[in-house]
Amino acid sequence: MKKPEGRITQLDGVRALAIGAVFLHHAFDIKLLWMGVDLFFILSGFLITGILLEQKTQPVGEYFKRFYARRVRRILPPYILLLIVTTILFGVGWMRYAYLYVMLMNIVRALSLPRPLALESLWSLAVEEQFYLVWPVAVYLLSEVALGWMAGVLLVLVPVLRWVATPLFKDHWAIYSLTPFRMDLLLVGALLALMWIHHREKIVRYGQFGLMLPPIALGVLFYLSRRYHITTSENTQLANVAIYEASLVACTGVILWALSGRWVGVLTLRPMVYLGRISYSVYLIHVTGLLLAARVFHHRATIAVAGAAITLAYAAASWRWMELPLLGWKPKESSALLERSSDSRA
Repeated sequence: MKKPEGRITQLDGVRALAIGAVFLHHAFDIKLLWMGVDLFFILSGFLITGILLEQKTQPVGEYFKRFYARRVRRILPPYILLLIVTTILFGVGWMRYAYLYVMLMNIVRALSLPRPLALESLWSLAVEEQFYLVWPVAVYLLSEVALGWMAGVLLVLVPVLRWVATPLFKDHWAIYSLTPFRMDLLLVGALLALMWIHHREKIVRYGQFGLMLPPIALGVLFYLSRRYHITTSENTQLANVAIYEASLVACTGVILWALSGRWVGVLTLRPMVYLGRISYSVYLIHVTGLLLAARVFHHRATIAVAGAAITLAYAAASWRWMELPLLGWKPKESSALLERSSDSRA
């Protein structure tokens, strides 16, 4: 297996694009910018699969111990801090379903259970956490060829599953937030990781053409929306297949472009890289920032600016005084890939 060549800086820039899209979606209700979450999913599948494949040579106990220790250090402290902040600001109502807030928040959303708006975004972390339970086992037990075949087959089955399952749910939130219906994004990331290991030169040579995929995918989606009047909020079979497949294609194109290393100057700008590195806490707190700003201001643009300021200040402090020190505690022999980029939220 080819050795990694260091941190892929432009992936931090992709995180910045992703979190910027999500923030603008929530601040201004801009349609389709929720696709920023899909970028995070593909990044997670790519980076986690690469890390697991490199660590696979270790004894099974060490393999799982190191992986989950890293995940706990990376994810749990900012997550717990958010719950504390939410409790202080908005009360203890979330505790009614507290047992679902660890790894099952996407079920809370799918079932439309009462939850504070400040914790709405936690559904996507539940998807990734559920992925972390299953995927390390698959990587350890399967050869890379078998892993690729399994990911490819499941990738094809996911839209079929969405089509079949859509009539079972009263609204689109279940299809949007439950792991079986969104795992194709994580699987694409895993396949990209295998390609990066074995066919990196092809991604470097042709990956920039991935920039063609977002306009093509969105163009097809625009045609379908005009022809069949599908929307992102309706719960129909065509909508739940076409919209999420379009997002998958568009986001895959962005990742391929970033990995190619060509025309990626904007992704490597220092503000973009920094925003990408603090994007986990930005994601966690940005809805709270907007809610707090809305208590003081009433104009949407002013709320967005104030909310962004609150969000960035919180995330910068969390990164500097909590996340960085915790991530600094790692075994001396930690892998180069772990150093390169620990996960999609790093």
